Amino acid sequence: MLGFADAIRAYSSAYFGPAPGDILLDNMRCAGTEHELIECSHNGVFNHDCSHEEDAGVSCTNYTASENPVRLVGGNGHNKGRVEIYNLGQWGTVCDDGWTVTDANVVCVQLGYAGANRATVRAEFGRGTGTIWLDNVACTGLETALDLCASNGWGNHDCSHYEDAGAECEGEVLPIRLRGGSTDMEGRVEVYYNGTWGTVCDDYWDLSDATVVCRQLGYDVAVSAESLATFGQGQGPI
Repeated sequence: MLGFADAIRAYSSAYFGPAPGDILLDNMRCAGTEHELIECSHNGVFNHDCSHEEDAGVSCTNYTASENPVRLVGGNGHNKGRVEIYNLGQWGTVCDDGWTVTDANVVCVQLGYAGANRATVRAEFGRGTGTIWLDNVACTGLETALDLCASNGWGNHDCSHYEDAGAECEGEVLPIRLRGGSTDMEGRVEVYYNGTWGTVCDDYWDLSDATVVCRQLGYDVAVSAESLATFGQGQGPI
């Protein structure tokens, strides 16, 4: 709503100090797809049982998953390997200080997997080269990309490459693409399976489904979910 890409953290108990004036909203229950805070479920304007010692806060970020992609390197399958992240024109590694399965899960979901089976440490998939980009990563599990997690900041670390972090993700990812749109960010959803590209039927298709597709392609969220072959009828299997 403020124009940033995402939220890093939600704060409570007046973390940034109590404010003067009225308390307008209480018991916020956002789905995450709303365009404005007032659209979320709440008790009603001015209806609350709080004091300003309970003022809510947030930390925002301008980074998005498409700006800082991740990859897995050195494993014997596509779903496992050393975690590498792209920043300032080069791939680098992540230090394993504090590295947990919650952090690995964010990486796996960003790559389109269902989640992480385990997080690896001590360069289990081999030592990387170049810059160690992130250290003391502390994901909450709600982030859509690794660069949105709390850390020491880009390039700020006390590690060597024998501490490179890794991940083993759950399952396999079906390649996915958008076709027929006027830009790369829209189109008919097509999935590759058994050597063939096919389409997805629009029965029960909604914004939540479309958001999964967008995140797998490296975007943040879906703006809309289209049906009835808006971007043209596909070919081959459904």
